[in-house]
Amino acid sequence: MTSMGLNEYQSSALTHLLYLGEAKAATLSRASGVPGARIYGVLDELSQRGLVAVRPGRPALYSPMAPADIANALIADARDEIRVRLRAVESCYDEFTSVAEGIFLKGGKVEARVPLLRIVSVGDVSIDETRKLYRGARRTILILTRAMEYLPDVAGDLEAAASRGVSVRIIMMSNERLSEADLGKRDDMIRQIVEALGGSAEVRVSDEVIIRGCIVDPEEGGRALFLVEEAGVPFFMREAAITAHPSVVRGLAGMFDLMWRFNSCTP
Repeated sequence: MTSMGLNEYQSSALTHLLYLGEAKAATLSRASGVPGARIYGVLDELSQRGLVAVRPGRPALYSPMAPADIANALIADARDEIRVRLRAVESCYDEFTSVAEGIFLKGGKVEARVPLLRIVSVGDVSIDETRKLYRGARRTILILTRAMEYLPDVAGDLEAAASRGVSVRIIMMSNERLSEADLGKRDDMIRQIVEALGGSAEVRVSDEVIIRGCIVDPEEGGRALFLVEEAGVPFFMREAAITAHPSVVRGLAGMFDLMWRFNSCTP
Protein backbone atom coordinates (compact mmCIF):
# COMPACT_ATOMS: atom_id res chain seq x y z
CA MET A 1 0.00 0.00 0.00
CA THR A 2 3.01 2.28 0.13
CA SER A 3 2.52 2.84 -3.60
CA MET A 4 -0.99 4.15 -2.84
CA GLY A 5 0.15 6.93 -0.53
CA LEU A 6 0.56 5.24 2.85
CA ASN A 7 3.82 5.10 4.81
CA GLU A 8 5.32 1.82 6.00
CA TYR A 9 3.66 1.79 9.43
CA GLN A 10 0.26 2.77 8.02
CA SER A 11 0.51 0.10 5.32
CA SER A 12 1.48 -2.63 7.77
CA ALA A 13 -1.23 -1.72 10.29
CA LEU A 14 -3.98 -1.51 7.67
CA THR A 15 -2.91 -4.72 5.92
CA HIS A 16 -3.00 -6.72 9.17
CA LEU A 17 -6.27 -5.09 10.20
CA LEU A 18 -7.83 -6.16 6.89
CA TYR A 19 -6.80 -9.72 7.78
CA LEU A 20 -7.93 -9.59 11.42
CA GLY A 21 -11.17 -7.71 10.81
CA GLU A 22 -11.26 -6.03 14.25
CA ALA A 23 -8.55 -5.70 16.84
CA LYS A 24 -7.25 -3.79 19.83
CA ALA A 25 -4.32 -1.48 19.25
CA ALA A 26 -2.00 -3.67 21.34
CA THR A 27 -2.97 -6.80 19.38
CA LEU A 28 -2.47 -5.01 16.09
CA SER A 29 0.91 -3.71 17.24
CA ARG A 30 2.13 -7.26 17.94
CA ALA A 31 0.71 -8.62 14.66
CA SER A 32 1.92 -5.83 12.39
CA GLY A 33 5.25 -4.99 13.95
CA VAL A 34 4.29 -1.34 14.40
CA PRO A 35 5.86 -0.23 17.72
CA GLY A 36 3.48 0.19 20.62
CA ALA A 37 4.57 3.80 21.01
CA ARG A 38 3.46 4.51 17.42
CA ILE A 39 0.40 2.29 16.93
CA TYR A 40 -2.18 4.71 18.39
CA GLY A 41 -0.88 7.58 16.28
CA VAL A 42 -0.90 5.41 13.17
CA LEU A 43 -4.48 4.27 13.83
CA ASP A 44 -5.56 7.87 14.40
CA GLU A 45 -4.02 8.82 11.05
CA LEU A 46 -5.82 5.98 9.29
CA SER A 47 -9.08 6.91 11.00
CA GLN A 48 -8.79 10.57 9.97
CA ARG A 49 -8.29 9.49 6.37
CA GLY A 50 -11.47 7.39 6.48
CA LEU A 51 -9.68 4.05 6.20
CA VAL A 52 -10.37 2.67 9.68
CA ALA A 53 -13.44 2.76 11.94
CA VAL A 54 -13.09 3.08 15.71
CA ARG A 55 -15.47 1.45 18.22
CA PRO A 56 -15.04 3.29 21.54
CA GLY A 57 -14.47 1.24 24.64
CA ARG A 58 -11.88 0.17 27.17
CA PRO A 59 -9.95 -0.63 25.12
CA ALA A 60 -11.13 0.79 21.79
CA LEU A 61 -11.51 -1.62 18.90
CA TYR A 62 -10.39 -0.83 15.36
CA SER A 63 -11.77 -2.27 12.13
CA PRO A 64 -10.97 -1.59 8.47
CA MET A 65 -13.35 -0.04 5.97
CA ALA A 66 -14.31 -2.14 2.93
CA PRO A 67 -11.47 -2.50 0.40
CA ALA A 68 -13.33 -0.52 -2.27
CA ASP A 69 -13.96 2.32 0.21
CA ILE A 70 -10.28 2.33 1.16
CA ALA A 71 -9.19 2.50 -2.48
CA ASN A 72 -11.65 5.31 -3.26
CA ALA A 73 -10.52 7.30 -0.21
CA LEU A 74 -6.87 6.98 -1.24
CA ILE A 75 -7.70 8.04 -4.80
CA ALA A 76 -9.56 11.10 -3.47
CA ASP A 77 -6.58 11.98 -1.25
CA ALA A 78 -4.19 11.72 -4.21
CA ARG A 79 -6.39 13.94 -6.35
CA ASP A 80 -6.62 16.55 -3.61
CA GLU A 81 -2.84 16.50 -3.19
CA ILE A 82 -2.33 16.98 -6.93
CA ARG A 83 -4.78 19.91 -6.98
CA VAL A 84 -3.04 21.56 -4.02
CA ARG A 85 0.38 21.15 -5.64
CA LEU A 86 -0.95 22.44 -8.96
CA ARG A 87 -2.47 25.53 -7.34
CA ALA A 88 0.81 26.17 -5.51
CA VAL A 89 2.79 26.02 -8.74
CA GLU A 90 0.26 28.12 -10.64
CA SER A 91 0.28 30.77 -7.90
CA CYS A 92 4.02 31.24 -8.53
CA TYR A 93 3.63 31.56 -12.30
CA ASP A 94 3.57 35.35 -12.60
CA GLU A 95 6.33 35.97 -10.08
CA PHE A 96 8.57 33.26 -11.52
CA THR A 97 8.20 34.29 -15.16
CA SER A 98 8.70 37.96 -14.28
CA VAL A 99 11.96 37.27 -12.46
CA ALA A 100 13.20 34.51 -14.78
CA GLU A 101 12.61 36.51 -17.97
CA GLY A 102 14.97 39.13 -16.60
CA ILE A 103 17.89 36.70 -16.56
CA PHE A 104 16.86 34.21 -19.27
CA LEU A 105 19.82 33.54 -21.60
CA LYS A 106 21.58 36.73 -20.51
CA GLY A 107 24.82 34.74 -20.46
CA GLY A 108 24.53 34.49 -24.26
CA LYS A 109 26.09 31.03 -24.45
CA VAL A 110 23.07 29.09 -25.70
CA GLU A 111 19.98 29.69 -27.75
CA ALA A 112 16.48 28.94 -26.53
CA ARG A 113 15.29 25.53 -27.69
CA VAL A 114 11.64 24.58 -27.60
CA PRO A 115 11.22 21.00 -26.26
CA LEU A 116 9.39 18.68 -28.61
CA LEU A 117 6.93 17.15 -26.14
CA ARG A 118 5.92 17.21 -22.49
CA ILE A 119 4.03 14.14 -21.21
CA VAL A 120 1.14 14.39 -18.74
CA SER A 121 -1.34 11.84 -17.41
CA VAL A 122 -4.82 11.60 -18.89
CA GLY A 123 -7.58 12.70 -16.53
CA ASP A 124 -7.61 15.66 -14.17
CA VAL A 125 -4.13 16.79 -15.23
CA SER A 126 -4.84 16.71 -18.98
CA ILE A 127 -8.17 18.48 -18.38
CA ASP A 128 -6.39 21.26 -16.46
CA GLU A 129 -3.86 21.60 -19.29
CA THR A 130 -6.68 21.76 -21.85
CA ARG A 131 -8.34 24.56 -19.89
CA LYS A 132 -5.04 26.48 -19.86
CA LEU A 133 -4.79 26.17 -23.63
CA TYR A 134 -8.34 27.47 -24.04
CA ARG A 135 -7.63 30.38 -21.70
CA GLY A 136 -4.54 31.37 -23.67
CA ALA A 137 -6.13 31.11 -27.13
CA ARG A 138 -6.24 34.33 -29.14
CA ARG A 139 -7.48 33.36 -32.59
CA THR A 140 -8.17 29.66 -33.13
CA ILE A 141 -9.06 26.48 -31.24
CA LEU A 142 -9.16 23.22 -33.19
CA ILE A 143 -10.56 20.20 -31.33
CA LEU A 144 -10.41 16.50 -32.25
CA THR A 145 -12.55 14.34 -29.98
CA ARG A 146 -14.62 11.20 -29.76
CA ALA A 147 -17.80 12.66 -28.24
CA MET A 148 -16.35 15.46 -26.07
CA GLU A 149 -17.70 13.91 -22.88
CA TYR A 150 -15.37 16.20 -20.93
CA LEU A 151 -17.22 19.34 -22.11
CA PRO A 152 -18.72 20.12 -18.66
CA ASP A 153 -15.16 20.39 -17.26
CA VAL A 154 -13.96 22.86 -19.90
CA ALA A 155 -17.16 24.63 -21.01
CA GLY A 156 -16.49 27.82 -19.05
CA ASP A 157 -13.04 28.33 -20.58
CA LEU A 158 -14.29 27.46 -24.07
CA GLU A 159 -17.15 29.96 -23.76
CA ALA A 160 -14.74 32.62 -22.51
CA ALA A 161 -12.49 32.02 -25.53
CA ALA A 162 -15.44 32.32 -27.90
CA SER A 163 -16.49 35.57 -26.21
CA ARG A 164 -13.00 36.95 -27.00
CA GLY A 165 -13.61 36.26 -30.67
CA VAL A 166 -11.70 32.98 -30.84
CA SER A 167 -12.85 30.72 -33.68
CA VAL A 168 -13.68 27.15 -32.57
CA ARG A 169 -13.80 24.16 -34.93
CA ILE A 170 -14.54 20.67 -33.62
CA ILE A 171 -14.36 17.25 -35.30
CA MET A 172 -16.18 14.42 -33.49
CA MET A 173 -16.68 10.73 -34.23
CA SER A 174 -19.38 9.87 -36.78
CA ASN A 175 -22.49 7.81 -36.07
CA GLU A 176 -21.06 4.57 -37.52
CA ARG A 177 -18.25 4.43 -34.95
CA LEU A 178 -20.32 5.10 -31.82
CA SER A 179 -22.65 2.93 -29.78
CA GLU A 180 -26.21 4.12 -29.33
CA ALA A 181 -25.42 5.35 -25.81
CA ASP A 182 -22.27 7.18 -26.94
CA LEU A 183 -24.11 8.65 -29.89
CA GLY A 184 -26.64 10.13 -27.51
CA LYS A 185 -23.83 11.65 -25.43
CA ARG A 186 -22.18 13.10 -28.54
CA ASP A 187 -25.41 14.68 -29.78
CA ASP A 188 -26.03 16.15 -26.33
CA MET A 189 -22.53 17.67 -26.33
CA ILE A 190 -23.14 19.15 -29.80
CA ARG A 191 -26.39 20.68 -28.58
CA GLN A 192 -24.65 22.21 -25.58
CA ILE A 193 -21.85 23.58 -27.76
CA VAL A 194 -24.27 25.21 -30.19
CA GLU A 195 -26.32 26.70 -27.35
CA ALA A 196 -23.27 28.04 -25.52
CA LEU A 197 -21.07 29.19 -28.42
CA GLY A 198 -23.55 29.84 -31.20
CA GLY A 199 -21.90 30.96 -34.41
CA SER A 200 -18.44 30.96 -32.82
CA ALA A 201 -18.23 27.18 -33.15
CA GLU A 202 -18.44 24.80 -36.11
CA VAL A 203 -18.89 21.07 -35.55
CA ARG A 204 -18.30 18.25 -38.02
CA VAL A 205 -18.03 14.46 -37.72
CA SER A 206 -15.58 11.97 -39.21
CA ASP A 207 -15.25 8.19 -39.46
CA GLU A 208 -11.65 8.38 -38.26
CA VAL A 209 -10.49 10.46 -35.29
CA ILE A 210 -7.22 8.69 -34.55
CA ILE A 211 -5.55 11.58 -32.71
CA ARG A 212 -7.57 13.47 -30.12
CA GLY A 213 -6.93 16.73 -28.35
CA CYS A 214 -6.76 20.41 -29.22
CA ILE A 215 -4.58 22.76 -31.25
CA VAL A 216 -4.47 26.44 -30.36
CA ASP A 217 -3.32 29.34 -32.57
CA PRO A 218 -1.26 27.28 -35.07
CA GLU A 219 -0.88 30.33 -37.30
CA GLU A 220 1.14 31.99 -34.54
CA GLY A 221 3.23 29.01 -33.44
CA GLY A 222 0.67 28.08 -30.81
CA ARG A 223 0.42 25.00 -28.64
CA ALA A 224 -1.28 21.61 -28.76
CA LEU A 225 -2.31 18.74 -26.51
CA PHE A 226 -2.95 15.36 -28.06
CA LEU A 227 -3.34 11.66 -27.28
CA VAL A 228 -4.19 8.50 -29.14
CA GLU A 229 -6.78 5.80 -28.48
CA GLU A 230 -5.26 2.88 -26.57
CA ALA A 231 -7.77 0.05 -26.48
CA GLY A 232 -7.38 -2.13 -23.41
CA VAL A 233 -5.19 0.35 -21.52
CA PRO A 234 -6.85 1.54 -18.27
CA PHE A 235 -7.79 5.23 -18.43
CA PHE A 236 -5.58 6.19 -15.49
CA MET A 237 -2.51 4.70 -17.24
CA ARG A 238 -2.92 6.67 -20.47
CA GLU A 239 -0.75 9.66 -21.31
CA ALA A 240 -1.15 12.84 -23.33
CA ALA A 241 1.53 14.97 -24.98
CA ILE A 242 1.75 18.76 -24.88
CA THR A 243 3.85 20.64 -27.41
CA ALA A 244 4.71 24.25 -28.17
CA HIS A 245 7.07 23.28 -31.00
CA PRO A 246 5.92 25.37 -33.99
CA SER A 247 6.54 22.62 -36.56
CA VAL A 248 4.62 20.01 -34.58
CA VAL A 249 1.73 22.39 -33.93
CA ARG A 250 1.52 23.39 -37.60
CA GLY A 251 1.70 19.72 -38.62
CA LEU A 252 -1.21 18.80 -36.35
CA ALA A 253 -3.17 21.80 -37.63
CA GLY A 254 -2.48 20.72 -41.21
CA MET A 255 -3.80 17.24 -40.43
CA PHE A 256 -6.90 18.81 -38.88
CA ASP A 257 -7.52 20.99 -41.95
CA LEU A 258 -7.24 17.99 -44.29
CA MET A 259 -9.73 16.05 -42.17
CA TRP A 260 -12.05 19.05 -42.07
CA ARG A 261 -11.99 19.53 -45.84
CA PHE A 262 -11.91 15.94 -47.12
CA ASN A 263 -12.86 13.50 -44.37
CA SER A 264 -15.68 15.07 -42.37
CA CYS A 265 -19.24 16.27 -42.79
CA THR A 266 -21.94 18.03 -40.82
CA PRO A 267 -23.56 15.80 -38.16
